[in-house]
Amino acid sequence: MLPRDNLPRRGQEARPARHSYSYRALGLATAALLLTSCSPAVFQPGPVQPQGVDAAPALAGAAESGNQPGSPADPQDDDAADSPAAFEGGTATGEENDAEDPDTSTQAPLPALAAEVKDAREAQREAAAEGTAALAAARDRHQKQLDEEAEQLAEEQAEAQAELERQEAEEAEASARAEEEAQAEEEAQEEPPAESAPDPEEPAPEGPDNFPTFTGDLDTYLDDLADSHSGDISISLTEIGGQGRTGSTAGNESRVSASTYKLFVAYGILDRVESGELEWDDTIDGGRDRATCLSEMISLSDNPCADVFRDEIGWRGLRDIAAETGGPTTDFIPSYTRTSTNDLTAFLARLETGQLGLNQDSRSRLLGALGENIYRQGVPAGSAGTVLNKVGFIEGYLNDAAIVRHPQGTYVISIMSEGSDWESIASITRQVEAALY
Repeated sequence: MLPRDNLPRRGQEARPARHSYSYRALGLATAALLLTSCSPAVFQPGPVQPQGVDAAPALAGAAESGNQPGSPADPQDDDAADSPAAFEGGTATGEENDAEDPDTSTQAPLPALAAEVKDAREAQREAAAEGTAALAAARDRHQKQLDEEAEQLAEEQAEAQAELERQEAEEAEASARAEEEAQAEEEAQEEPPAESAPDPEEPAPEGPDNFPTFTGDLDTYLDDLADSHSGDISISLTEIGGQGRTGSTAGNESRVSASTYKLFVAYGILDRVESGELEWDDTIDGGRDRATCLSEMISLSDNPCADVFRDEIGWRGLRDIAAETGGPTTDFIPSYTRTSTNDLTAFLARLETGQLGLNQDSRSRLLGALGENIYRQGVPAGSAGTVLNKVGFIEGYLNDAAIVRHPQGTYVISIMSEGSDWESIASITRQVEAALY
């Protein structure tokens, strides 16, 4: 609208000048101009024609709309014809009508192009999602493979370490066996000095004055008896029949078994022959069959035969045997097998009474081998009865486990010592028999 200052003054008839026809025409023109400037055609340019397609002439559009050239125009189209929107974008009014017609959509490809772009983006998104999933799956598979390889490597390292420890243990045990064999051969070659008969006119020598006196308490007596001899000594005793007396000192103490462990090995072989798993006539070592090897393992304390038998039974099998035969302290380990005097006494007592679970042939075979033992410096040297024993000695450990069939009763005694000697073991045996009988 025009500023108030530019409006004409009131006339003489007191009628505003703006009510004149000229000002009304000016106002209508201004309104038409404003309406035309706000037409949607200003903000919606005409469709872009594809390359190679000529725009339809304005006259063709006019013909399609029913207005022929030279025909009078619709009075209602005067304002539209004068409007700038009719020529903006280089299109005619007829072309705008064609854009609205579905049959002419091929001349305006923007919606189709937008749809194609949208589809392409959706395909890209799907491909990206599939690629991400495939990458994650491949990463998981690779990680799983790495974990499996690491686990396998750890198992191989553990097996290698166990094999190394086993080899070291075998070497240590072989060295110990070699020393034991050398000591056994040396002792076997030494003949015990001949005992001179006492002069009838001369009284028999008495024992040391510090020997304890048996007052009926066998545990206390054995404890005092062990203290009266050199070295660290444990003793276990069980009387079979008679009064059935038992006693021990440090009887449950775990000690190095030396070759007394071969008693448990012999039981394992006897049990497996009885079950048919092994045969006596199988060749074992140096042309010797299994029967010969078992006899010499006990009577001669042969080590090669014991090694073969131990491998046949296995360490776990030997531990099971110790548990079955009443040896809770006995433990088979690669270095030194450990046991106690109570375990050895319990084993031999069950063997003598037939409670070990062996048949008569197996029991007689083992008892016969014990009766043929060549090492007689310990319990056999101090007993007045028939002794069936198994010794063990290595690096200062002297052990002797025996079944003693005394004229006045049978008993089982096991003596294990460290830093002592065979004479002490024989002396303890003499004192025990003096106390019992």
